Amino acid sequence: MKKRLKSREYKSRSLAKALTYRVYQSFLVSPLILWLLSGNPILALKFGLVEFAVKIPAYYLFERIWSYVGKGYKLE
Repeated sequence: MKKRLKSREYKSRSLAKALTYRVYQSFLVSPLILWLLSGNPILALKFGLVEFAVKIPAYYLFERIWSYVGKGYKLE
């Protein structure tokens, strides 16, 4: 029977990673791409705001699920 590993990452770290990544993506990368494609900076900023609100919970959940995957951890 496989031993289930406990997560080595605190929930607060997962949340901090989700927030900082989303700020970077939602307010810099994605709006810049949308602005370049559409020529509309207001639409690009609105998209960034919506993306931020939707993707933070999604990424946090993704991180928490991965914290239960033991593959890639060394057993101590």
